[in-house]
Amino acid sequence: MLQAQQQQIMAQHQQYAQAGLLPSHAMVPPPPPPPQNAAGLMPPPTLQPSSYMPPNYGQFPSAGGGQQQHQQHQHQPQQHHGGHRRAQSSIPTGGGGGSYGHGRRHSLALNEAKKAAALAQAKRQGSDSSPGKSGDDVAGGGNSGATTASPPNTMPTFKFPASSPNKSDSSPGPSGGGSGFRGHGRSQSMQQPYGRYNRSSSPHRGFQFPASPSNNEGGGGGGGHHRSNSRNFDSNWRQPADNNSGGFVPGHRPRGSFNSSISSMSGFYPQMQGGNNVQGRKSLFAPYLPQASLPGLLDEGRLVAGTLRVNKKNRSDAYVSTNGLLDADIFICGSKDRNRALEGDLVAVELLEVDEVWGSKKEKEEKKRRKDNEDLHKSNSDATTDSKKSDNASGSAGGDLKRKGSLKQRPTQKKNDDVEVEGQSLLLVEEEELSDEVKPLYAGHVVAVIERIPGQMFSGTLGLLRPSSQATKDKQDAEKRVKGEPVVPERPVERPKIVWFKPTDKRVPLIAIPTEQAPKDFVENHEKYADRIFIASIKRWPITSLHPFGTLVEELGPANNEDLEVEAILRDNNFTADQFPESVQRSLGALAEQPGLSQQDLEGRVDYASNYTVSIAPNDNLLDEAIHVNHTPDGKFELGIHISDVTHYVKNNSPLDREAKKRGSSVFLKQRSLNIFPDEFNQLAGLSVGKTSPTISVIFEIDMNTYEVTDSDIKLGYIKPQSTINYNTVESILNEQTEGVSEADLSLIRTLKQLALEFRTQRFGAKAGQTPVLGLLNQVDDENVRVSANIFDGTLAQQLLDEINIKTNCVVAQKLNAVLKEKAFLRRNPEPILQRLEAFSDTVRSLNLGIDTSSSAALQKSLFNIESREVRQSLETLLWKSMPRAKYFVAGKEDPENYGHYYYNVPLYTHFTAPLRRYGDIIVHNQIKSVLTQAPYEEDIEALNSSADYCNFKKDAAKNAQEQSIHLYLCQVINKLSEPTGQLIQDAIVLQVYESAFDVFIPEFGIEKRVHGDQLPLVKAEYHKASRLLELFWEKGVDTATFIPEDEKSRLSHNPAEAKEKYRATSAESAESQQQNAASLERGMSGLSIGSEKSTTTDESEEESKSLPSTPKQDDDVPMPQRTASMTEMKTRRGGKDKAASNNALNAYFEGLTTRVEGNNFVQEIRTLQHVPVLLRAEVRKSSPCLTVRALNPFSA
Repeated sequence: MLQAQQQQIMAQHQQYAQAGLLPSHAMVPPPPPPPQNAAGLMPPPTLQPSSYMPPNYGQFPSAGGGQQQHQQHQHQPQQHHGGHRRAQSSIPTGGGGGSYGHGRRHSLALNEAKKAAALAQAKRQGSDSSPGKSGDDVAGGGNSGATTASPPNTMPTFKFPASSPNKSDSSPGPSGGGSGFRGHGRSQSMQQPYGRYNRSSSPHRGFQFPASPSNNEGGGGGGGHHRSNSRNFDSNWRQPADNNSGGFVPGHRPRGSFNSSISSMSGFYPQMQGGNNVQGRKSLFAPYLPQASLPGLLDEGRLVAGTLRVNKKNRSDAYVSTNGLLDADIFICGSKDRNRALEGDLVAVELLEVDEVWGSKKEKEEKKRRKDNEDLHKSNSDATTDSKKSDNASGSAGGDLKRKGSLKQRPTQKKNDDVEVEGQSLLLVEEEELSDEVKPLYAGHVVAVIERIPGQMFSGTLGLLRPSSQATKDKQDAEKRVKGEPVVPERPVERPKIVWFKPTDKRVPLIAIPTEQAPKDFVENHEKYADRIFIASIKRWPITSLHPFGTLVEELGPANNEDLEVEAILRDNNFTADQFPESVQRSLGALAEQPGLSQQDLEGRVDYASNYTVSIAPNDNLLDEAIHVNHTPDGKFELGIHISDVTHYVKNNSPLDREAKKRGSSVFLKQRSLNIFPDEFNQLAGLSVGKTSPTISVIFEIDMNTYEVTDSDIKLGYIKPQSTINYNTVESILNEQTEGVSEADLSLIRTLKQLALEFRTQRFGAKAGQTPVLGLLNQVDDENVRVSANIFDGTLAQQLLDEINIKTNCVVAQKLNAVLKEKAFLRRNPEPILQRLEAFSDTVRSLNLGIDTSSSAALQKSLFNIESREVRQSLETLLWKSMPRAKYFVAGKEDPENYGHYYYNVPLYTHFTAPLRRYGDIIVHNQIKSVLTQAPYEEDIEALNSSADYCNFKKDAAKNAQEQSIHLYLCQVINKLSEPTGQLIQDAIVLQVYESAFDVFIPEFGIEKRVHGDQLPLVKAEYHKASRLLELFWEKGVDTATFIPEDEKSRLSHNPAEAKEKYRATSAESAESQQQNAASLERGMSGLSIGSEKSTTTDESEEESKSLPSTPKQDDDVPMPQRTASMTEMKTRRGGKDKAASNNALNAYFEGLTTRVEGNNFVQEIRTLQHVPVLLRAEVRKSSPCLTVRALNPFSA
C-alpha cells in the first residue's frame, strides 16, 4: 500500500515538473511515514523547545512535512465544476472541483495586480468617500483599498527563544512555545498595530524556507465535525498528521504562462474510481502548497507574502498586509479563500481579479440578505401573532415595528455578534467600508501558511452543540413555550465524539474538542458548564473539516470570578503564570551571594555617586532610573539620566536572559502586574537609596539661557541615590503640594519641569507651554505602567518624565545608528493611515475646529489648543483609529526614510530607559555597551530582526491585555453602581453618525460605544449625508429602558425572569435613583472587592469619584468645576436646575437636545459632538463581560 502511494506521489510530482512548477531535483520519493509509538499513535511534529507550553499540548505546526493529508486526497477522480461563477483558480482542490462549486477565477501576477490597482485608483481619483455609511455596514466592511494599506505587519522572522534542555529552565504554565511569531490578543479594542516589512531583501522579506518539499498543512485527512464519524481513517483523528499537497498551478490568467487556462488541479491527481476521497468526505479547503515551492513563486511575483488579520465584526472577511510591497491590503473574501489561516499568520497569497471576487461577495451577501429577511419576517409575524395571545413583554404597543427611512434591521445573529464584539472593548475598532464605489484594490486567496505562533491558548466556553445549532434549538423550544406546546425532551443519543469550544475572541474559529477531554459529566449536564471558562488550543485543521480540532488544556472556573477572568486575559495574550523556572531561581541565589560591586566592577566607570541623585519610580518595585541636575562653573545645567545597568547582572544567554527574552515585556493590568524579572532581581538591580549601583548614564550639558543642549555623552557609571520619588510625589510637587518633601527634591523636580517644557518646545518647533495630557495618544508608543480605570487619564508627572526620557532615548538612538549602522536596534512610528486621517480631517473641518493635520507637531498643537477636555478626548478617540502603534526594527531592515517616530516628531528613536520591564531595552543596553567599550557587536542582523519582531508581538500583547483588564474592571464597577436599577444614565458625546446608528464617547468612563437604531423604539430614521445629520423619529410614550425589540420578545417570552431583570426599571426611575443615591454610591465604592494596584494614575478617592454616575451635561457656556469625590458637590454644575422634583429628574438630561414635533412625528437630531443621554448597562455573567448602550427617548413621557 505504501509503495503504491509513493508511486502516485511521484507521478504527481512528474506532472508538476513537466509544467515547470517543480525543479527536477525536487522530485524525490516521499519519506516513509514516521514510526508509531507503543500506543499506536504517530509522534507529533517536532517543535523547538519552549517554556511557553508543555510539549504535549496541541501543537499546530507551521512548517511540518509529511504525507497523511496527501494520502487522503490523491485517489480522487477529476470532476466537472458547476456553473457557479466562483471557483478555485489555481490551488489544488483536494476533494475535486465539486466540493467548491464555483466558476473559474483569474489569477494575477504581482505586476498585473499593481497595474489593475493603479487603474482602479485613477478611476475613483477625486471622489471623496464621506461618512454616511450605516453602522452595520461599517461593522461588516473591510479595509478599503482606496488608500495606503493599513499599518502593515512586520514579517515574523523570529523563532521563539529556545529554553534550556533542562526542564527546570522552562517557565511553568502553557502559554505558547516553539518557533514562529505572531500570536493574537483576545480583543482589539484599539487600533490594531502592524509594523512594516523589510524591503532591503526580497519582496517576501528575510524569512527562511525548508530545503525539502514540506508544507504547513498541519492535519490529516479526516476529522470532520460530524458526530457519526469524526475520526480519521487511521482511527485516530486526534493525531496531528502532515500532508504533502500538490504544486502550484496558476488560475486562468490574462496572459497564460502555460498557454492555456487550468480550471482545477484534479487533472494532476491520478485518476481513481470512487468518491471524492478515501473517506467519502468532500474537501472544504484546498491543501497548502509545499513550503519548498514558495520562495521561487514569491520571487517571481506569482505569490505575495503578508500577515493576515480577520475582520472582528465580520469574520468572513480578512485582509493581508504586505508591508509596502503593495500600496493597499489584500482583501480575502470568505473562509474558503482564507483557507484555515488564523489571525496574525504569515501567509502566502495568490492575487485574483478584484471584480470577480467582489461579484462573488455581493452574490453571497444577497443570498444571505434574502434569507435573513425571510427569517426576520417569519420571526416578526410569529411575534405579532403571539403577542395577540399573550402580551407578556414590555415594548411598543403597536406590535410589529415597521422600519422605514435609513433605519436597517440587523439579523438576530448579527445583533448578538455586535453585542459581543462591541461590548467587549473600550473603543470601537472598524475596518473601512467596501462598496461598489470603493472596492478593494487587491483581492486574493491564501495558498499556504508560512509561519504561525505555536501553542496559542484561547479562553472560552464549552458547549455540547455548535452555537448555531444550540440557538436554533433554543428558538424552537421558545416558540413552543409561547404557543403553549410542550417541549419534547431530547431523545437519548449516542455519546458524541466531540464537543465544541467557543473562543472568547470572535476572530478565532469554533474548535472541536474530544469528548473525553471534557468534564466527565459534561454530556449529561452541559448546561451547568455554560458559564465556566476553559482554556483550549488548536491542534490541527484538516481540509475536510469546517472547524479545527483542538485540545482542552484546562478548566479555569466560573466566568464571574475576577481572578480567573484575569488569568484568562493573560492566557489569551500568550503570557505565562507569574512563576519563574528553577534555573532562574538558582541564578538569583548566586547573585544574592555576591557581596556587591567590587573594585574591578567599578573600573572603567564614571563616579556619579557624589551627585545628589534621586531615583524616580513609576511604582514601588521598578527603580531603574535616577536623575541628577547640577550647575556647572561655566553657567550651564548638567542633567544626568542614570539607567540601571541590568546587563551587568544579566549575561547574554544566561537563564535570566532567556527567561526575560521569552516574556518580552512586563504586563501591567488594572488588577495585577506580571514582570519579566522576579521581584528579588528587581530589588537587586534597582537603584535603591544608599546602594552603589552600576548604570549606563546619559549626560546633557544645557545652556541656562536658551535651554539648548550644547553637548551630550553616554558613559558607563555608578551612582548612590540619596532619595526616591514616585510619580504621585512628583504630581504633588507639580500641583504645589509640597508638604513633607525636601528642598533638594523640590528643587530637582522644579528644574526638571522647566527642562521638560523646553524640550517639548524644541520637539514641536514652537512654544508649547504647559500643555494638556493626551492620555490615549501617549499609548501609541508604550502602554501605561500605572494603570487607571480611564484610558484617557494622564498626569503631569508622567508627561514631565516622558519628555525627559524621549530626549534620552533619542540620544542613544543617534549613537547606535552612527556606530552600529545597519545593526542598530531602533523604534519607529509610521505616519497615520492616510484614508482615516483624511476622514478625521473632513470631520473636524465640518465642525470648524481648526485642526491642522499637515504634520505631527501641527496636529498635536491643534489638539492642545482645544479648551474643552471632553471635546479634546473625543478628537483623540477619532484620531486614534488612524494611528499605528510604534514598532521595534533593525536599521538595516528598513528604508532610512521610514526611521522616524511620527507621534514623537523625532527622526530617530529607541527604547533605553526601562530595562527592568522591556526586553527591547536590554538589547539596546548590550548594543550601547559594545559601543562604549569598543567591543565588536557580533549579533547577527537576522537574529536582531527576529528579536524585533518578537518584542513587537509581546508589546502588542501586553497592550491588549491591559485594555482588556481595564474593561473587566469597568464592567464590575458599572455593574455595582447600577445595582438599584440595572443601568446608569450617562452623558455621552456623538462621535460619528451613520444611516442606522451613531457612535458615542462616554467621558466618565473613557469608553466608546455604538448606539444601534434597531434597538430603540423608533418609527424610522432619516440620514442626511451632506449635513451629517441623523434624524430619529421616536415612538411617543415608549421608554427606551423597557423597550424590547421584536426579535428579542420570542426569546425572552419563555424566560420572564431574565426579561424582568434586564428591563426592570424605567429611565425616570434610574434618573431618580441616581439623584437620590449619589452620596451612598460614593460611600459604597470603598466596599467594592475589586483588585486595584496602589500605583495608579490617580489616588484612590479620585478614581472612585470618576466611576460615579455623571449628572446631565450643562450648557457649554457655563463654567464647569473639576470633578470631585462628592456627588453633592457635582450638583453645582447645574445649580438650581437640580432642585426639580424627583419625578422630573429625567427631564434634566434632555435639556440642550435638538428636538421637534411635526404632526405625529417626534424627531430628535443627532449631530457630531452633540451631547446625548444614554443608558449604560453591564453584563458580567457572561464569559467575557459586556457593556451596551441605548439612547434615551426624549418623548417617552
